[in-house]
Amino acid sequence: MPDIKGMNYFIEVARLGSFSAAARQLRITQPAVSRRVRSLEKDLGVRLLQRRGRAVIPTGAGEILLARATALQRSADAIYEEVRAGAAVPSGPLALGISIVVGHLIVAPLIDDFLRSFPAVRLHLFEGYSSFIEEWLAHGRIDAGLIWGQPRSKDLVVEPLLELELSVIAPKKPIVGCENGGRPVKAIRQQDLVRFPLILPALPHGLRLLAEQAARAAGKPLNIAMECDGVLLTREFVKQGMGYTLFAVGGSEKEIAEEQLREIRIGPPAVYWTLSMATRRSSAPSTVLAELSRAIRAAVQQKIRQRELRGHVFKRTDIRGYERS
Repeated sequence: MPDIKGMNYFIEVARLGSFSAAARQLRITQPAVSRRVRSLEKDLGVRLLQRRGRAVIPTGAGEILLARATALQRSADAIYEEVRAGAAVPSGPLALGISIVVGHLIVAPLIDDFLRSFPAVRLHLFEGYSSFIEEWLAHGRIDAGLIWGQPRSKDLVVEPLLELELSVIAPKKPIVGCENGGRPVKAIRQQDLVRFPLILPALPHGLRLLAEQAARAAGKPLNIAMECDGVLLTREFVKQGMGYTLFAVGGSEKEIAEEQLREIRIGPPAVYWTLSMATRRSSAPSTVLAELSRAIRAAVQQKIRQRELRGHVFKRTDIRGYERS
């Protein structure tokens, strides 16, 4: 039976060029290292190390053993990692609430790949507004939810995943009195939002809250042409020239490309919509949820690189919690 521990000691001595340095690295005494390496040499019937000045270097036989033993050590490490990973392979059911817009914009394109990667996961997806998702979480109907903005309940904790830049989505022809003398504009300041007849959800929807914040900064009330809590319906009203709305540009890219709608960028500073993974404070950590969050970040990062979306992905840090990547 090969002396695996003896080979590990030998690798450290050869790598560091010193029995004493190897002993410190291994956190054992120098005589213990020396005895184990001598025993290995006796088993093999060859000298493995030789002195050169103050350093210890491998002999020809030692070089052969060093290369093979290092490869063996890496293989053993890989086996351990595979076993640990195998024990934590995501599996089982996950009931996930998905806020309006998130589904078709972000989640739908990645679900197929996610389930192929983790076939033992059983997803049950619910779509609704963030306020509904908070209620479903509170009543235990779902395990987690993708929500915009901050939850109202203190019983929920959130993991910020990303933030998307919001734009004003405009009808093809400017509404009289809203833009530059009837000529389309391509960008506005945040405080200029109060000039536009807006079609937005009712409070406390996240989009409405962001618009209200801009209005407070301008010192004027919003011009709400209509309250509408339906995304598709809102876009239809905008197409008909009934008003303007706020949206992440990726959500209307098809209509914009076909010139049914226009995009008016806001800022600087830009207005961002934050998407978070919300769970109950009492929930246990979930490998399924961790992998899904990772997949969402990766998918959005790719869309940002391909200029399909504008925004930032939050990455987790040990010191500051979360920061933009």
